[in-house]
Amino acid sequence: MKRKKVIAAGLLAALLLAGCGQENAAAGENTEATEEDATQTPNGKPGQEDVAEPAESPGGVLGESAQDGEIDFSALSEKNPDIFAWLYVPGTGIDMPVLQSPVSDEYYKSHNVEGNADDKGAPFTEMPNMMNMCDFNTIIHGKDLEEEEPFFNLHNFENPDFFEKNREFYIYLPDNVLTYEVLAAFYDEGSDILRRHDYTTYKGCQDYLKELTEVRSMGKNMSEGGEDLTPYHFLVTLDGSLRENDTQYVVIGILTGDAAGKIDRVIYE
Repeated sequence: MKRKKVIAAGLLAALLLAGCGQENAAAGENTEATEEDATQTPNGKPGQEDVAEPAESPGGVLGESAQDGEIDFSALSEKNPDIFAWLYVPGTGIDMPVLQSPVSDEYYKSHNVEGNADDKGAPFTEMPNMMNMCDFNTIIHGKDLEEEEPFFNLHNFENPDFFEKNREFYIYLPDNVLTYEVLAAFYDEGSDILRRHDYTTYKGCQDYLKELTEVRSMGKNMSEGGEDLTPYHFLVTLDGSLRENDTQYVVIGILTGDAAGKIDRVIYE
């Protein structure tokens, strides 16, 4: 029970991030970040002491590890300009670029991070999602059916013990580091999450949150405090492949850390 109380408190703290950027500044919070703040590793951020120490970096373009904090977005962009972020999910081995094709939302289902044809694909977002991570729900897709596919180890979150002990993942941007607390992990219905609701409206966001808390799924893991979420929060959904039974495995995180204080958006009534 003690751990669940900590999780709930974390989600309540996330309420303070609603609106981030401008609204936090209006409330008198210091949202300015130095260049050092925006490039800190999870180990260097306050309150993240429980993250494992970094292993030796494999080095090189596309061989980086977020744990070493040496992600060179300039070099990555030269390698593939579709790379706009880096995803790090401790305990899963997911430590890799996130891409968005300007040509086709299907492209990185069949191409790797270098842009070469590869059936394993690469983690990617679709064009309707902004690359500044300011959408209500950013969907990062990745194949998860085979061991060598990018999101295969998302299924570690099916284990309740792993779910309880690995509560955060990180998204690095060229000028920011974002921390997400894992809210839920389960087999979702196979419909298109990105287009399931109109997330530009308060009602659309609210309808999704209601659906999220009420969904029944075998083996669903969900932290306490989900009922406190509002359309002013920022979610990231790590989304696996569609299965024959018309389900997809998802891990959903709620923004709890915005090092540069840049995450903000407008919601229409």
